[in-house]
Amino acid sequence: MTTTYNPYEAPKTDFTDTQAKSAEHELASIKERVLAFIIDLLVIFAVFIGLGIATEIAELFVGTNSKIKIWIGYSPTLLSFNLFNPWVWIDIFVFNCLYLAVNGVLLHRHGQSIGKRFLKIAIVDADTYERVPLPRLYFSRYLIWEVPYLFNVAARLIIYLVDLAFGLRKTRRTLHDLTANTIVIKVVYAPNYSAPTLDRLARKAQSRGTRKVI
Repeated sequence: MTTTYNPYEAPKTDFTDTQAKSAEHELASIKERVLAFIIDLLVIFAVFIGLGIATEIAELFVGTNSKIKIWIGYSPTLLSFNLFNPWVWIDIFVFNCLYLAVNGVLLHRHGQSIGKRFLKIAIVDADTYERVPLPRLYFSRYLIWEVPYLFNVAARLIIYLVDLAFGLRKTRRTLHDLTANTIVIKVVYAPNYSAPTLDRLARKAQSRGTRKVI
């Protein structure tokens, strides 16, 4: 069976919808991502300082050998094996609780931590460019990467460096992006509803007379 040539037929292409979406959105640079990470660490560090001050005050009532103060003052050595060290488990638990307490709402609503919000970048699904559910975001992108810390600090630092090196590629996808199937893109405005898609973000921005995605 032969087909008749139609000069008025719209041209066909193999360019998929996903490819079209990826062309519309600019990936965040590794510099922006590192700066956002540093901001997040500074925020958590400030919380730790507040916890330390609270511990000093509590020391007046529970004594100088309080377990909280011992944990804050604990620092594992570079090559010490941490799997059976309860203080390392406590460290991981407390840090992640603080991280979620500080960034959980932003991550759930906009795919942003405080640092990412400040630098106008956001985490989205690598295939759909939509918001990533918080459980997947947290467990696949953050918590799983605490595992090297259970071996030793050196393993953790090496993994961080390898993770950073992956982000230098053209795709800008780090190891934790790959495990969670995410990318980080540049954004201008993030609305206050819980499950935004980029199309809805764009319409919202247009109604305000601004561009949503750079």
